[in-house]
This record gives sequence, structure tokens and C-alpha cells, in this order.
Amino acid sequence: MNIVGKRFGKLTVISQTEEYIHGSVAWLCKCDCGNYIKVSTRDLNRGAVKSCGCLKKERYDIVGQRFGKLTVIKKETLGSHCKFLCQCDCGSLISVRGDSLKSGKTVSCGCAKKSDVKAKQLESGRALVDHTSPVFFKGTVSKNSRTGINGVTIVKGKYVAYIGYKNKTYRLITTDDIKIAQDVRKEADEAVKNGEFEQWIDELKKERKNGK
Repeated sequence: MNIVGKRFGKLTVISQTEEYIHGSVAWLCKCDCGNYIKVSTRDLNRGAVKSCGCLKKERYDIVGQRFGKLTVIKKETLGSHCKFLCQCDCGSLISVRGDSLKSGKTVSCGCAKKSDVKAKQLESGRALVDHTSPVFFKGTVSKNSRTGINGVTIVKGKYVAYIGYKNKTYRLITTDDIKIAQDVRKEADEAVKNGEFEQWIDELKKERKNGK
């Protein structure tokens, strides 16, 4: 079989050699980049070798390129894997395999995924605001509510207003008047929204202490 003159990828077969590679005839080939390389008939026919090696280098010459939120800074080699040091738009540095960058598997240091999760949580109402679930102050009423008012329940015949804030439940007031309980709860809602809950609850405790 004479394959002189035929092209395989970036290689053009120049001549047959007297050498054998793994039991297969070796051919002298010229790469488009100008380098010469000896390749076996078997490797040429199955497409195992398509260049002198420059094709693989070009494939991973990605320094300076952007992939999602990542900018490739430099090439790193860890064991048999080719990795690249990348800087995320958020400022963090991360080492990523070249194939993960090219396939789109990795597009950030992880912050993009966190942002997506947070966005979905906000959309569903599950995200925390200052470690506090919005369901406590957005007017969502529990299916098990005994009063039909968010943050107001009945304990031993009394109306109790409460709110969850920073992973803690605060009992705001216990009263015979459901309207008073509802109003206190609304005040707490506004304090949380305005970032003034600590000050507000301190004032409420002082009022209780003074018997107001």
C-alpha cells in the first residue's frame, strides 16, 4: 500500500521508511507547521496521529481566553492532566482542566452556581434575608395557622405573636386581643425589613420590663 502524497489531518506523507512502529510500517510525514514526524500506517489510518503534536498544543493554547466568568491566566500541569490557572470575575483563583473549560462544564469558581441557587431561592421565597426566611414577614400564612394571621397563634386561649429572626424564634406578645397581636407582628415585620430588628426587640423588652 502506497500512501505517499496523502493527507491525514495536518500531515502529508512524504515517503515510506524502513522502520516499523509496533509492527506497522512507519512513514515520514510533514506537518503543516513544517515539522517532520514518523508515523505508523496503523496510526495514520485510524486517525490516532494527525499532527506532529502542534495540534494538541494549539488546542490547549488558551491563555488569555474567557470561559464563562473565568479568564485563563497560565497553564499548569498536575500529573497527567493539563490544568489552567483561571481568575473568576469575582476575583477568586481556581485551577481547571482544559477539557472542563472547553466543554463548558466549569464556568466560574463556583460563585455562578451559588448565584443561580440564590436566585431560585428568591424566586421561590426560600432565600434568607439576614438569616431570616421571607415567609416570616411577607404575609405567607401557614396551612396549620389557627388564626389565619401570619405570625400569630393561640396558646392556652391567648393570642401569641412571634417571629423567626437569625435562626431564633422570638415571642413578641401574649394578649387577649388578636388585633394587638397582629399589629405587634406587623411592627416586627417592618423592623426586619428595615434592618432594625435588634433595636426594635430591645425596645420591646424594655417596655415589658417597665410594665408598658
